[in-house]
Amino acid sequence: MATIVSADEIKKTLPNYSPNRAEEFHHESARQADKQFSRELKISKEQFVILMNGGTASGKTEFLVTHLADEQCVIFDATQSTVDGAQNKIREIYHAKKKPIIYSVIPDDLNRAFNAFLNRDRKFSDTHFYRTHAKSRETLLWAAKRYPDIEINLIQSSYANQKLQFSRLVFLNRNELIQYLESIQISETDIITLLT
Repeated sequence: MATIVSADEIKKTLPNYSPNRAEEFHHESARQADKQFSRELKISKEQFVILMNGGTASGKTEFLVTHLADEQCVIFDATQSTVDGAQNKIREIYHAKKKPIIYSVIPDDLNRAFNAFLNRDRKFSDTHFYRTHAKSRETLLWAAKRYPDIEINLIQSSYANQKLQFSRLVFLNRNELIQYLESIQISETDIITLLT
């Protein structure tokens, strides 16, 4: 079984937390998740560490639960929407003499993901959606170029037959992966325009 570190799960343990005020608790839950992640790297005997990547409401946690939870590894469930944050996590993993693996979940339709974001219990400002979707893609492209030795798995989420589904995107080589990531870069302004 995987050891999963999730800021969203930590939020639920914070005093006075309520889902409709989730954004107010995000900084503290992220801080605690970082500390928990550092502890797990030190005590875990597992050699593999999965970093989740992708904008909020993209289907990351659902994919993790249905496809990765039984793996023998440590999993950090977050958007990875800053290069600095991702770089710090990767350095920590290497320092612990473990192997990082990235799983990025990218929705086939940002409108669908935005509707899911608006209708879930955990409430955040719309800006959070725009930022995490734009910046997680930027971070992923940076990681693909900066760390050619890190395995990167791209998963497309889609909705069919009233169910969230996942399919792996396959690339012949790293260059093809990078070209694809370059083709899906999008700014926060572009996302706002797309959704309005």
